Amino acid sequence: MQEKLVSVIVPAYNTGEYLREALDSILSQTLENIETIVVDDGSTDDTPRILEEYKERVTVITKKNAGQAAARNDAMKIASGKYIFFMDSDDWIEPDTLERCYELCERDNLDFCFFDGVSFGDELTGSKWQDYHRAASYKGVRKGYEIMYEMLKDGKYRCTVCMSLFRTSFLNKFKTRFHSGIIHEDELFSAQVYFNANRIESINAEFYHRRLRGDSIMTRKFGKRNIDGYMTVIDGCFEHVRTIAPRAKKTCRRLVSTILLSMMHNGYALPANEKVRIVKAVFRHPYSFRLKPFCILMLKGFVKKD
Repeated sequence: MQEKLVSVIVPAYNTGEYLREALDSILSQTLENIETIVVDDGSTDDTPRILEEYKERVTVITKKNAGQAAARNDAMKIASGKYIFFMDSDDWIEPDTLERCYELCERDNLDFCFFDGVSFGDELTGSKWQDYHRAASYKGVRKGYEIMYEMLKDGKYRCTVCMSLFRTSFLNKFKTRFHSGIIHEDELFSAQVYFNANRIESINAEFYHRRLRGDSIMTRKFGKRNIDGYMTVIDGCFEHVRTIAPRAKKTCRRLVSTILLSMMHNGYALPANEKVRIVKAVFRHPYSFRLKPFCILMLKGFVKKD
């Protein structure tokens, strides 16, 4: 059997309203010889019926709901492509996305390439965190941890596993998979691929269209699950640097500092015990301490609005 060039992995959970647009954008790619694997993660809407319409053109895995990480990992077990592309089931991509990414990765022997995206939808606020334009600032073939450090320093790093094309052998070499059972699982996966990669490169193109909607994980209220997820990410990053990628220690510290600053900014409405968890983490990593976000964490929730 001829090796597929790219395996596109799409976890789907109750996104029937958007699923056809996502799948049509994959099936209309200019790159031929690709496979699409959709994991129906226990959907209760019309997702199964829509997937039935595409059964001749996509591979469908049906499973009990276990979350996006487990869905992606299950798809990776059967993926046969030389490269892997992750896509969310409520987003869509430009027709030449995979062809241009594949050609660049082959030409320059890359572990992965990354590109830009455009945010759209009901929850679009203009926040800098919804801006996925960064590729033009980081040109040429570089080590992953070097580019990641510069992005973090410049405030341009975005955890976007859906805006990259990964060489499958690179992911398998380091057994890179998604941590199940938490939210922010993309953060740990993304950190590991940047820590490990020797050759990455950007494409200055808006290939990915990311939908922002009110009922998505990205737009839900910051709470205990966020803290649990981020703590797991922090521990996982340091363990990965200790055992596999010691060269990325400086980048890891910068990433952890960024995560803790975000937690301080967003955790002001949390119960006292969750705030204490954040404070303890900051004390364990004192280089992340900044007075203003620390005051926001500790005081903002007590300030009454007029």
